[in-house]
Amino acid sequence: MKSIQATTKAGGRMHRRAPAAAELKARKEALARGERTPSRVFRIEKRSDGTFSRVAVDPESQRRKSAKAWEAKSEVAKVRQSLDLTQEAFAGLLGIGLSTLRSWEQNKREPSGAARMLIAIALKHPEVLQEAVA
Repeated sequence: MKSIQATTKAGGRMHRRAPAAAELKARKEALARGERTPSRVFRIEKRSDGTFSRVAVDPESQRRKSAKAWEAKSEVAKVRQSLDLTQEAFAGLLGIGLSTLRSWEQNKREPSGAARMLIAIALKHPEVLQEAVA
């Protein structure tokens, strides 16, 4: 996938078009899931004298780390993050308490069958739940 596409204008000059918002969101999600390797990764470290330094990290190791972290997440957390919602907003959308959502995301409790269905609907048609809540 090319990040910037070339287009021509009158006079033959080349201009670059920025990717659309949907394309950027898809790339961000792919990075979070560990499906794409980031181009550059840095870690900030605090030195003993109180200053900070930026240290380059191997992008492939960062991709593997992201993939492992994504696999460890609960399905509820994955759905919420794919919808780009905070825990508070997602709990409000589902009509549940924040503590209930957190216990689902931490795999302390499992959502009931009805709650799982609501989560599936939220993933495929979030506008339906937002309409019902409003």
